[in-house]
Amino acid sequence: MDTRISCAVALFCSSASFGQFIVDGTRDAAYPAALAVQACTTGFGDSTDALCDRSDGGSELCNIHATVASGVLYIFVGGNVESNFNKFDLFIDAKQGGQNALRTDNPDVDFNGLNRMGGNPGLTFDECFSADFYLTASNGGDPLAMYANVAQLLTLGGGAGQFVGQGVPCTTPIVGKSGVIVALNNSNAAGVGGDGSSAKGAAAVDTGLEIAIPLTLLGYDPAVQQNIRFVAFINSGDHGYASNQFLAPLAAGSANLGEPRAINFANVEGDQYASLVINPKEPACPSQPPACISDINGDGVTDGSDLTLILSGWGACP
Repeated sequence: MDTRISCAVALFCSSASFGQFIVDGTRDAAYPAALAVQACTTGFGDSTDALCDRSDGGSELCNIHATVASGVLYIFVGGNVESNFNKFDLFIDAKQGGQNALRTDNPDVDFNGLNRMGGNPGLTFDECFSADFYLTASNGGDPLAMYANVAQLLTLGGGAGQFVGQGVPCTTPIVGKSGVIVALNNSNAAGVGGDGSSAKGAAAVDTGLEIAIPLTLLGYDPAVQQNIRFVAFINSGDHGYASNQFLAPLAAGSANLGEPRAINFANVEGDQYASLVINPKEPACPSQPPACISDINGDGVTDGSDLTLILSGWGACP
């Protein structure tokens, strides 16, 4: 197991309350303004039953808020996750490297659902987004329960992943040994409607998914990259059919996108990621290290020219 997945264990106990934030699926007042608000009515059914635990009507993502406090990244996503094991998939870009197009040799989490979205050619993000962390959550069954998994997304594949744990929507948050916490409140009955209705209420939704992730687990280094980016969407139970519920949103009126492996956001209008801006002067597209770290000049080969560059920079660095 990667040390970043284990080193955060001592930072957390079984409580889901930390300072200004109570991780319970209800948006706390300490969250800043939304990073993105939904523009599409949901193609995965409109939940109108207003039950705190179950959502039998559908899934929707209405808004996303995020902030960093005391070494923890807090994320709130207003909406519902249907209690039929539809997936909430979250990709985070919090450091250099990562994957702009998903590979098929990532950690096997959630019955290999992450790798189900990779290859041929694989879910491909916008140019300025390279995912380096993944979280997926779902709920269903009788008795009702929710589940979560996380994984690293290394530039060259591999890395560590783990089952975070099990909880109960509206009652018991998932509290993982790594410090990850996931809570779900399914009571939203407003927000966005089903296809052909309205998305005007999306900004006001204050119940849904709430997540806490230690920055150590993300490998976050503010000396290298400060701003944190997110792609969140609703997917089918087998991670094989993406909805139209993305944050940042697709254009109003967009249909479900379907097969994740065929999605390339470079061909979709706008940017389908939301940004937590910590340093407004940081470039929108941070520089990325070469996939092979010994390929200094980035020409795809490690050879004498790379050694020449190293030797030319030999000595003390001011």
